[in-house]
Order: sequence, then structure tokens, then C-alpha cells
Amino acid sequence: MTTFLSRAAIVAATVTICLGTRSVLAQNAARPSGTAVAVIDLAEVLKSHQRLKAQMEQLKTQAESVDAEMRTTKQKLESLAEVLKSLNPGTPDYALKEKELAATQADAAVKARQKSREFLEQQSQIHFEAYQEIQQHIDRFCRTYGIQLVLRFDRNPIDASKPQEVQAALLREVVYQDKLDITQHIIDSLNKGAGAPAPQADPGVTQRPPAIPRGVQR
Repeated sequence: MTTFLSRAAIVAATVTICLGTRSVLAQNAARPSGTAVAVIDLAEVLKSHQRLKAQMEQLKTQAESVDAEMRTTKQKLESLAEVLKSLNPGTPDYALKEKELAATQADAAVKARQKSREFLEQQSQIHFEAYQEIQQHIDRFCRTYGIQLVLRFDRNPIDASKPQEVQAALLREVVYQDKLDITQHIIDSLNKGAGAPAPQADPGVTQRPPAIPRGVQR
């Protein structure tokens, strides 16, 4: 009887182990091999962001229009100054032109400060919205492939003839990476307005979906 119970216990334990092993194997099979870390060149993403470039070009056009207006105002001020030189100080005409010149100068200075502040605010808002959009695309890509950490890095080669670049390279946060660069994936996603793109066969870009770490649900 004792022997029978022992054999039954062994069989039960064996079945439990087998079932547990199958469960673990099934869980592991569901996880693609790869990495949970990626890198991205944000400067390159911003430079290649088509909508951002269009917005900045539009802002540049507005700035050029304001510059033209300021040049016209400057010419008016120069003309008023020339007229003022031709008048005798202390006369009513001189006082009138002097007052007009001072008012025009003050108005031009106020407008210049106001426009400068407006452009800085618009530029800041455009970059902030672009950064948020980039974050959303990175988030979508990372959730798709189970990436838990994205580090910022500079993908540009170092020019040894430029001391500043060499010094900057020594301070880079990412010293080495192998096929973890998701920069082009995010650029494509942004410019196509689509979801996270599948990995492409590009040099320096991850060629496989990164691993989904334990505890992360797909």
C-alpha cells in the first residue's frame, strides 16, 4: 500500500512538473527574442519631421513679412529725421515733427518687442507639440514591441578634425549600440501618419521585434 501511494505521488508530481514546464515553454514561446532597450536620435527625428518643417517654414514666412514691415517703418523714421534736420529748433513745425518722430520710434519699438515675443512663443509651442507627437509615436512603437527603455543618442559620425565634436562625443550617453536604433522607424511613422512601422532592413536599425520582458502583457 505504501509503495502504491509513493508511486502515485511520484506520478502526480511528474504530471505537475510536466504541466508546469509546458506552461513555461508556452509563455516563453509567446515572447519574441530581442531586447527591451532601444536608442533614438531625437535631433534627426526633428530635422526629418515633415509637418514640423512645414510649420517652421510658415513661421519663417511670417517673420520675413514682419521684417519687411519693420524696414518700411525704419525708412519712415529716417525720412522724419531728415525732415526734422531741415527745420529750425523751437518752431511749431519742428516741435510737431519731433513729436511725430518720437511717437513713431516708440510705437516701432513696442511692435518689435511684441512680435519677437509672439514668434518665440509660437516657435516654442510648435516644438512642444512636435515633441509630444514624437513621444506618442515612440510610445506606440515601444508598446508594440515591448520596449521598456529608450535612450537618446547621436547617430552622426565623429569628425576627428573638429575638437568640439570630439569633446562632445566623450560626453555621449550611449557609447555603443548594435541594431537598437529606432530613429528611422519613428520618422517613417510620423511622416506617414500611420502606426508603428515594422522593422526594416536598414543598417544600424534593429532587425527584429525587441523582447517582451516578463510581466509585460501584450
